[in-house]
Amino acid sequence: MNYIVKSVLIIYFIVKIIMDQMLAYEPFILLLAVIALTILKEKFIDSNYLTIAVLLLLGAGAAMDLQFLALFGLPVYDYMIKRSYWGLIVAGAVIVFFSIGEYEAVHSLALIVLCGILAFTQQSSHKEQQQLMNSLDNERRLRYELEQTKLKLLRSSKEIASITEVKERNRIARDIHDSVGHSIAGILIQLQAAYKLHAKDESKSMEMVSKSIVRLSGSIELLRDTVHNIKPRENIGIEYVKNIVDNFSFCPVQLKLNGDFNAIPVNHLEVLIANLKESLTNASRYSAATGMDIAIDINERYSRLYVKDNGVGCAVMKEGLGLSGMKERVRNLGGTVSILSDNGFLIVCVIPREEKEELA
Repeated sequence: MNYIVKSVLIIYFIVKIIMDQMLAYEPFILLLAVIALTILKEKFIDSNYLTIAVLLLLGAGAAMDLQFLALFGLPVYDYMIKRSYWGLIVAGAVIVFFSIGEYEAVHSLALIVLCGILAFTQQSSHKEQQQLMNSLDNERRLRYELEQTKLKLLRSSKEIASITEVKERNRIARDIHDSVGHSIAGILIQLQAAYKLHAKDESKSMEMVSKSIVRLSGSIELLRDTVHNIKPRENIGIEYVKNIVDNFSFCPVQLKLNGDFNAIPVNHLEVLIANLKESLTNASRYSAATGMDIAIDINERYSRLYVKDNGVGCAVMKEGLGLSGMKERVRNLGGTVSILSDNGFLIVCVIPREEKEELA
């Protein structure tokens, strides 16, 4: 754009002096010098000193012939492009000095003003374009950072899921080893003693066998409760939740389901089901309850599990692997678990919905 404006201005001036037959030697040399400095400035060195040199040459030219006043559009254009207001003031002062009282200078002044307007428009357009490019660059950078963050979150989510699965397996293994394993080991010792005692005291031996049968039945029940929390092979859904409650025979259960279960995230449902199983297992082992209330609420803001029994509760609650596993599962999804044990047993799990799920 700079080349076009300056070339048009110089060509206009050359045509004008040819038509006016102003071909004197000194003005011609000044014109060549102005053209040479302009080319040097545009092609090689964009220096303020060259603009000042052009301004001085034009001042000398205007002193010889007022038609050189039209070429003052060159430095005015440069100063306006660079927003060099001191340069504009100096150039304006020189222009005013040569144009005062000269009616013929009106056309040259109009041309100078036009050059200034073109420079101002071009600079404003360039500034807007630069801002747009900066905005695009920032958007591209933010999009890249967002993609990187998304990948990190997905990676972290997979790691958390893997760690949670390993911890759950370890918990089940500890439960089986610490509870069922020790119980079966004790039963084995008792049966071995009954076998050795059978020849000497058959009644005592049979009594020990009877006790072993009772203990073995309890161990089997404990084993069933322990593996109750293993992730099922069938598809997890609302019907699966109903089946869990229907198959719970320890005490009557009142189940309430609220909300659109088709919209619940799969990871939320998995955690709620795992915690529901753990709650039922704990109730059957410790609560002595005669009834339970269970409610699952699903909405746009959160997924919520409410479990309340009318059992004995406990004055001082000791948190075991089951309760700590419940809390850990919920916290991995950014949720909270509230537990009360003074009037029966109450468990409330709340998992917030993610922002992208809300918008969807």
